[in-house]
Amino acid sequence: MKSIWNKLKEKWNIESDRRLAWIFVVFAITGSSIGFVRRPITQFLFQKSKYGELNWYELIITIVIVYFVYQILLFTIGTLLGEYKFVKWFVLKMNKRMFPFLKSK
Repeated sequence: MKSIWNKLKEKWNIESDRRLAWIFVVFAITGSSIGFVRRPITQFLFQKSKYGELNWYELIITIVIVYFVYQILLFTIGTLLGEYKFVKWFVLKMNKRMFPFLKSK
């Protein structure tokens, strides 16, 4: 049975273990940074800082905004750390799954 590590290498067409580890570092930095960015966005829009304080419509708006900010951060951090090509492919694939009506013909 293949390990998850090897399955991801095969699925993402990555040759080396070092590059896969570096891609995980890119995702880790991006995920951590979105945690710092979300709170000021929520405070600016709704004058509230915690998800528990938000109404259902404010929560949905926050999630949508955070989704797009995450993509911008992923592009920026991925480019700065030398993984532009992979990040571009990954974001396009993610958007095609989130918005299937936008698939190109």
